[in-house]
Amino acid sequence: MKHVAVISTVIFTMVSLVGCATYKSSESGLSKVGYEEKRLDDGSYQLTYYGSGFSEHDELIALWFKRAGELCGGRQYESKTTNEHWVSDSYTVLPPFFFKSKAAAPSIEGKLRCNGEAGNDIN
Repeated sequence: MKHVAVISTVIFTMVSLVGCATYKSSESGLSKVGYEEKRLDDGSYQLTYYGSGFSEHDELIALWFKRAGELCGGRQYESKTTNEHWVSDSYTVLPPFFFKSKAAAPSIEGKLRCNGEAGNDIN
């Protein structure tokens, strides 16, 4: 029984620390942390950057603009962003228990158009 308690504590600690990871500009996956981008028919991009519950607002803004610069290859661009919060499912596993809850995290969403691309304005 003592081994079960030790293993449960180790697993709980590992799962808890996963949310403390440092951000870099990467495409979001199952964790929904990182960016999602879509090239629109008018040549502009829809770009969203998702953080975790530990993300700071200024950090996400900097990462959004970093990815926007990468998409435009270092050229100037026009952009319009909105600040949002998204809610996702959060899971905790403590064998034999499994807990599901809701967790809120910040996100930055916006549209950008690289200079020299077709179209004139950002809607």
